[in-house]
Amino acid sequence: MQMRQVGLLLGGLLLVGCAGGSAGKIEIALKDLKVTDCPEGTKANSSVSVNDAPNIPSRCYLIVGTAENPGTIPAQDVDVFGKIIDANGTPAITRRRVGSVASIPAGQSPFRLEVYLPAISKAPFTLESMKAAGFTTKVLDKR
Repeated sequence: MQMRQVGLLLGGLLLVGCAGGSAGKIEIALKDLKVTDCPEGTKANSSVSVNDAPNIPSRCYLIVGTAENPGTIPAQDVDVFGKIIDANGTPAITRRRVGSVASIPAGQSPFRLEVYLPAISKAPFTLESMKAAGFTTKVLDKR
């Protein structure tokens, strides 16, 4: 009977250990952001799906600035959220997730995100409520 209790205890500890090994969230501050044109020769993404309208011609832009990762390790699988507003005051895209970055190192570092916006959107663009969040480890792709 005692051997069975030890087995159950070890099995329970194993389950708790596996559940506790999940990736922790890291909030990333983004500052000094601006939108610039993509460099010449950047691979063109011919169309985007925006506002329930598929295949709208697009243009490449870069969001550049500084990222502040307060963690002591790089943030992995970082999602970037916010609003991109064009010169007419119209949202260039309506989804809140603007894009993603594979990794952001700990501390302050240069930030760069390539985005494709509808070609009919007029520059200059305003960025609102921009923020990012990543994980302490790579997130498994469950597809």
